[in-house]
Amino acid sequence: MKMNSQFRTFAKQVQVDLLALNDADLFRTIHQWVGGENASGASLNVAEDTLLVLGYTREGSETEALLHPQDNAPADEDARPSQWQAPSPHHLRTLLTTMDVNLFAQHVITLAFQSLHTIYPEWYEGVTFSAHLANYLRQLSTESAKYDESVVHRRMGKYL
Repeated sequence: MKMNSQFRTFAKQVQVDLLALNDADLFRTIHQWVGGENASGASLNVAEDTLLVLGYTREGSETEALLHPQDNAPADEDARPSQWQAPSPHHLRTLLTTMDVNLFAQHVITLAFQSLHTIYPEWYEGVTFSAHLANYLRQLSTESAKYDESVVHRRMGKYL
């Protein structure tokens, strides 16, 4: 994927803002994008290479092959939806932190676009979408920080 400098700048900003989320919000955000549906309710069909890059692993694939070898015919593989195990929040953060901007744009921004474009069509695509996405993630981070702060104050109030 060839990127111009403006798109690269915004892709990097999205990466920074995504990584600014706490582990729980980061994990929830990516997992929602992976498990998302478009506006018509159809599954997004996330590419396998995107799932692998994000640290998702096939659930029980080796065990299933050993227990049910007759079920592993190519026709059966297409008929059964794959089950994927999400990475730990820490592992996901590590993968996203070490990802170069090209890989990040190819997999993460594309995934976000597939998930969010039908909800926010006014975000358009390309640089405009990335700018809106960075702002959206910044707002998520701010809201989460305010919530965390209010929880701390409530808990402190119990002890004062």
